[in-house]
Amino acid sequence: MMSEKDLRWNRFIEDICQRDLATLSPIQRKAVLCFWYDAEMNSGGYSGYADCYAETNPDELEEVLMTVGYKEIADNYRKAVTDGAKDDWGETDEAYYEFSPSLSECLEQYVEDNKNAVFD
Repeated sequence: MMSEKDLRWNRFIEDICQRDLATLSPIQRKAVLCFWYDAEMNSGGYSGYADCYAETNPDELEEVLMTVGYKEIADNYRKAVTDGAKDDWGETDEAYYEFSPSLSECLEQYVEDNKNAVFD
C-alpha cells in the first residue's frame, strides 16, 4: 500500500508537471522546473535537457536549483551552461549523478514541505 506521501508525489508528477508553466503558482513552478531538469539529466544529460527545454531562462533555473536543491547543484548547472560544451558536458553530467542528496530527493522533500501550496 502506498503512503500518503507517495500518493502526493505521484499526483505531482501526473497532474502538476503536466500543466502549462504559465498556470502554475511560484512554488509549483519551481518544483516543475526542477522535475523537468532532473528527469532530462537522468535521461540524456545536460545536452538532452537543453534540447528539450531551450526556452528555460538559465538565471531562473539556477535560482530554483538553489531553492529546491543546494548550491553545488546550482553551480554545476551554471558550469554546464557556460562551459559544458567544451567536453560535451561529460564533467558536469558526471558530477550531477554524484550529488547526495540528489535533486530528486530534494525535490520530493520540497513538494512534501510545500504540499499545501503545491496542491492548492
